[in-house]
Amino acid sequence: MMDDLKILRDAWEGTDAPSPHARAQARAALLERATGPRRARRRLRPARTGVRLLAIGAMAASIAIGVTVVQTTGGTGTTGRPRSVLPGIPAGPVANAAEALDRAAAAADARTFTPPRPDQWIYTEFRIRTSVHAGGLVTGGPYQTFTQRSWQRADGKKRAQIQAGRLKVLDESGNAILPRGYFVLATLPTDPAALLRWVDKVNGKKPGSKGEPRRAFETLSVILRQNLLPPRLEAAIFRTIRTLPGVTLVDNAADAAGRPAIALGMIAEGWLHEEVMIDPKSYAYLGERAISIKGHTLRGAGDDPDVVAGYVKKGVLQNLTVRTAVRIVGEPGQRTS
Repeated sequence: MMDDLKILRDAWEGTDAPSPHARAQARAALLERATGPRRARRRLRPARTGVRLLAIGAMAASIAIGVTVVQTTGGTGTTGRPRSVLPGIPAGPVANAAEALDRAAAAADARTFTPPRPDQWIYTEFRIRTSVHAGGLVTGGPYQTFTQRSWQRADGKKRAQIQAGRLKVLDESGNAILPRGYFVLATLPTDPAALLRWVDKVNGKKPGSKGEPRRAFETLSVILRQNLLPPRLEAAIFRTIRTLPGVTLVDNAADAAGRPAIALGMIAEGWLHEEVMIDPKSYAYLGERAISIKGHTLRGAGDDPDVVAGYVKKGVLQNLTVRTAVRIVGEPGQRTS
């Protein structure tokens, strides 16, 4: 197997590693198409999967998927045993996804936080590596790397983004698939069972019916990626993901800067592994990956859904994104607190 860390470092050459503050968060605004007004745009059929939420690609890499043990220590104590870097959270390796998610939830609960005022803005910045070709899934290079910046007013009523090199402030249309804005999100339930019922309702499931675990994982991942969250809600998201069947750890995970990460993922449609990455020391959210775990034929080019549009080989990394900043600012266009 090829060295995943070396592949990702080589792919990200010339890029400075995100700051320690940025390491605490990391997921791109890849849902901008989905969270804004819907576009009548023809896409490949596989875009109906989780890739419609994740589908910003990355470079091809030969990566094996499986259970891993990730070392998460602050060194060793006087007894030679691992020392925790977070009070109240065990040191040492995590053995499975449930343990990693328990620690991530506990770390979120313990995090100090000052909420924004309704008139303040949440600035998010993303570093994305993707195919140069527009739309759909990644079948191979060439690739491009770019930075994406956006602002969301904390009350959820306005958003801003860079369009054609200029800052444009927009009224929130209300057409977003998921809620936006700190104070809107702060109203979501923090009990895992209640939060999962809300997710299922968002995904179109009738009250009392049981939603598809992958779609719930996908929705919760998007909320983590897109927003600055109240610590209790962030903890609730990790605890809710823990209740979903099929979530596993990933071998030799690394974030976009090539640093070790804990990756937690689920399989979509039998061929794609969608992952959330968290920091192995602070357990803060880091980024996302999506990797083909077997070969897959793409269909749906033009107007004929049966036309073969391409082929994705096993090991092609569909998505590699790091959120390099998430902070409270005074106005749209501002990047520093």
